[in-house]
Formats: sequence, structure tokens, C-alpha cells
Amino acid sequence: MSLKTTPTKFSELSGTTNSKNPLGGSLVRLLKAVPGVIEYELSRSFKPARIAMFLMMILIPTALLISVAYQVPEQLKNDQQTNLVFSMLLYALVPQILTMLAMLVLASPIVHTEIEGQSWIYSLVRYQGRRALLLGRYFVAVLWTSCAGVVVTSISVPFLPLNQPLQTWGTISLLCILASLAYGALFALIGVLFQKRVMVISFLYALVVEGVLAWLPAVINQLTIAYRLRSILFRWVGLDSDRLFQSNELVQNGMVATDPTGWVQIVWVLAISAGLLAIALWLVETIQYSFQSEL
Repeated sequence: MSLKTTPTKFSELSGTTNSKNPLGGSLVRLLKAVPGVIEYELSRSFKPARIAMFLMMILIPTALLISVAYQVPEQLKNDQQTNLVFSMLLYALVPQILTMLAMLVLASPIVHTEIEGQSWIYSLVRYQGRRALLLGRYFVAVLWTSCAGVVVTSISVPFLPLNQPLQTWGTISLLCILASLAYGALFALIGVLFQKRVMVISFLYALVVEGVLAWLPAVINQLTIAYRLRSILFRWVGLDSDRLFQSNELVQNGMVATDPTGWVQIVWVLAISAGLLAIALWLVETIQYSFQSEL
């Protein structure tokens, strides 16, 4: 009597696939793992601290916008300059400041918090675990942030002296989603690259690059996300750049893209988001991180 044994393949032990299209198999398994991470992160998000943070993200800019709007004299509410000022104020507070700071807090420490909480090891032993964790937490951060931005916009716009409130609401809501995707990918990449002082590095980048360089009328500002978002705002809301940038034509062209429709800028933002996120997903599998006991 002989016993037959079947040799165990290495791919069965490691969880990899030996199909004709290994790249496609890896992508399918990654996409299957991400919903589980999203579900877990969402269930963990509904806690008093996170809900309080979400409410503060909504209340502070909403109260500021409405309080400023009530200071405007009645005779100035239909003025073009007033429309320009409040359109830019709404853009600066919501898609720029609110979205950027929220994604800085939620997306940049994704890897750091897992390592600090001693839970990073669990993602190492699962196939595509690190990428699934990063991608899942990124989507949850985008969901929370974009929802907060849309809620602020929806509450504030009816109280603001805008010439085209519905068009402004739609444009700012879209910019909140685009900004969440782009800034989330950017800060997630920074969080992957740097294990220490992630929040400080992310804040300095946001302040210097997106806060200062993006408003310089030079070629370098076209490398920023804020330049693309600002160009979409001017094109879709119909703002007059001559009123805001009265210096000369060179300054106007340097501050707002010449794309007449804004769709090219949307493609740019989505391409930047996808590129930064792809780099982060590649690096998170190749970088060797030090655990807390080794730091």
C-alpha cells in the first residue's frame, strides 16, 4: 500500500497566484480586501471623538461665513465685487483650508498610527495587506472630508450674497471632492515616506507650497493642486479675474489657467491624485519601517 502526496506549491503558502496574469490577480485580490478595511474603519469612526471632530469641521467655517455675510450692507449684496469676495471666501475656507487640514489630520498619519498602535504587523502577514490598509483608510478619509465640505457649502450658500448660488454650490461641492482626493493622496504619500514628524512635514508642505507658492504668478504655481482648483472655480462660477488680479495680463494668466471650460483642470487633478496614490501604494510595499521598540 503506497501513499501519494501532493506537493504544496509556494504560491498556495504565500497567497500569491500562479495564473497567466499575475498582475490582474493581484489587483483583484487588492480590490477585494479594500472593502473590508473601509467597513472596519467606518465602524470605528462612529465614536464620540470622531463625530465631535466632524461637527467642528462643519460648525466653524459655517458660522464664520454666515456671520460675515450678515455684515454686508443691503445695497452691496448684488454687487459684482461682493459676489467675487464671497465666492473666493467660500473657496478659501472650504475646498482649501477645511479640506486640506482635514486630509492632513486623517491621511498623513495612516502608516504612523498603525505602527504606533502595534497593529502594522497584521498588515505584513496578509497578502497585499499594507496596500489594502492604505487604500481603505484613504477612501474613508476622503469620504469624511468631502462630506463635511459639501455640508458646509450646502448650509452656507443660501445665506451668502452670491449672484449664482446654485452654480456656486455645485462648483464648490465638486471642488471639495477633488481637493479631498488630491490632498489625501498627497498627504498619504508624505505619510508613507516619513515615519517621524509626519504631521509637521505635511503642515509645512501645505503652508509653503499650497499656501504661498500656489498664489505666486509664476510657472511653479502650476505644480500645485490649489492652482488647478482655483482655475476650475473661475471658469465654472464665471468670476472675473480682471477684478481680482488687476496688475496685468501676465499676472492673470499666471494665477488662472487659460483652459476655457475647466474640464482639463479636472483631468489634471484626477491624474495628480492617481499618480500620487500609485506612488504611495508602491512605496508602502517596498519601504521597511522601524517598529516602536526599534525607534
